[in-house]
Amino acid sequence: MPLQILIISDNESFTAYLGELLQRAGHVARSVEREKEAFPAIRRQKPDLIILAMEASKIAPLAIEHRVQTPSGPRSVPVIVISECLRLEAELLQVFDFIGKPLDVKRLLDDVSAVALRKAVPPQEQELDSRLAASFSRHILSHSGLHFDKRNQPALTRGLLKRMSALRLTDFKEYLQYLKEHGEDRHELQKLLQFLTVGETYFYRYPAHFDVLRERFAEQSASAAPIRIWSAGCSTGEEPYSIAMALMEALPDWRQRDIRIIATDINNRSLKRAREGVYSPWSMRITTPEQSARYFRRVGESFLIRDEVKQLVQFSHLNLSVPCREPVCDQLRELDAVFCRNVLIYFTPDTAAGMLQRFTQALKPGGFLFLGHSETLLQRGLELELKRKERSFYYVRSGVGAPTAAAAPPRQPLPQDFDDGAPLTEDQIRLARAWLGEQRPWGEDAEPHSAPAQVSPEPAPPAPTPAAPQPPATDDADLLRSARELFDREEFDPALELLELVLQRRPDLPEALVLKGFILAGKGALEQALATSERVLVLNDLLPEGYFLKGVLLDAADRLDEAAREYRKALLLDHDFIMPRFHMGRLHLRQGRIAEGTREIRNSIRILSRFGDQETVPFSGGLTRAVCMLQLQNTLARVA
Repeated sequence: MPLQILIISDNESFTAYLGELLQRAGHVARSVEREKEAFPAIRRQKPDLIILAMEASKIAPLAIEHRVQTPSGPRSVPVIVISECLRLEAELLQVFDFIGKPLDVKRLLDDVSAVALRKAVPPQEQELDSRLAASFSRHILSHSGLHFDKRNQPALTRGLLKRMSALRLTDFKEYLQYLKEHGEDRHELQKLLQFLTVGETYFYRYPAHFDVLRERFAEQSASAAPIRIWSAGCSTGEEPYSIAMALMEALPDWRQRDIRIIATDINNRSLKRAREGVYSPWSMRITTPEQSARYFRRVGESFLIRDEVKQLVQFSHLNLSVPCREPVCDQLRELDAVFCRNVLIYFTPDTAAGMLQRFTQALKPGGFLFLGHSETLLQRGLELELKRKERSFYYVRSGVGAPTAAAAPPRQPLPQDFDDGAPLTEDQIRLARAWLGEQRPWGEDAEPHSAPAQVSPEPAPPAPTPAAPQPPATDDADLLRSARELFDREEFDPALELLELVLQRRPDLPEALVLKGFILAGKGALEQALATSERVLVLNDLLPEGYFLKGVLLDAADRLDEAAREYRKALLLDHDFIMPRFHMGRLHLRQGRIAEGTREIRNSIRILSRFGDQETVPFSGGLTRAVCMLQLQNTLARVA
């Protein structure tokens, strides 16, 4: 059956070539040359397929899921991207296919034929039966080491459905066959993995860890010993490059030193991007202007790592879950530090325990182990001593002997700032994750892992821990301002600690309670967060943020009419409050009220246009004006 195909390309000769190719294959091809003409053309022509071949910087805003209104209802239009900028493939996970240049003509024609056959988008409520789930689990485990058992089958199902939706495959069996056939040549396994793991990161994430590193090597600056640090699970490179920059700051003579940062990851696409060292403003969101100027070169909207930083880092492929036989493994001994942050949560407890033992044995006595903030409960029976730095945790290898084996070591007591709360139902956990996922910028739509469900909710006895360092006596407004800055940088635990200090003295301060409510919601304690929002509104029923918090929580619980009322109250009190307006717009769209939703999104864009590009949008999850504007425009483009 012939397809109506719209070519969006700024290269006239390439457009003519594609048009002739497609017409010979029996299809009808039309084209536009400028991106501003694209959306009107899509609405007007209602194509069956879009082929996008623009300059790399223009692709992302256009390579989204386009929807057109037809007499039979709304229809999703698949997109094929053709570009020489290969790094975009790892970012454009929702497109039907990404084809590099020079063009593989057979692959393009196969894709067009597949689009003609795959008219439907799979329903996102499909259930994955246990037999097929086991087949997917075995395949993913054997090729990546990631383990998905019955407990985290919902996360697996969501990831599969996202890739199936992009490929317009409606049957799990069909996708399993596609995954086996194209896991390597079309990088399908790597694309799927990006929906099964959280790859979001940025430079200097958990700043206290880098402070520890600077202090350690500044104290040992007279030593000429080699420096070896392992970044295990380095993703797209922000972590190992941050380590390199911290060492450069700590050691004035770093150029004369023998320094090597060994960065490993299972995801070859992420490693490619890490080696390229090209980053967006989102990765730079807590980097200071001085650090940006010293370690990066600005080219348009991109930040390029300088070669002097790159030369300290070597990147290698490594699967942490299997015995280490790669050439890089010879270097993973007598290490000064190991960073493995937010990685262990993707493995079974037994596998994670084995990896921790391996990290410990790879460290020198006195070497540092840095884990993610959510992984501080994983240290069991090893020669690791827990340390605190301000509001962060890390470990120091305390001895040289082999760790004692213990079949079932006791659970480490919860850190004093961990809010255990009441046990969460599966539905509460699902809703909390859905809410958190909405706070991420467009293009970082990775599914959160189901690790929170693995944390035992039963109370644990408090541990005798050193008292957290108290900040100097200061005005509560200053503490609140600092907490808000930490909150905007997504450093929620340190922000909560400052808020608790304020609330000890002023337990009824609404502004502090609002921030605490958002942090509780992010931790999944939805009932506590809702109670906090109601307390805020009792204390100050003219605080827009209080109504917005309550609206978000009702929205997450699918109490949409009640959520809309709270958003409306927030906007009545503060007409220019971006986030309740944005949420109100999306709520309208979810309920099929396209005109109302479009109006609210457009109003949000108008208000946001008054912000500075790097200004943070309040209560947006740390988004700058530039990133938030892109998110709004993409939302509008899907329905306009």
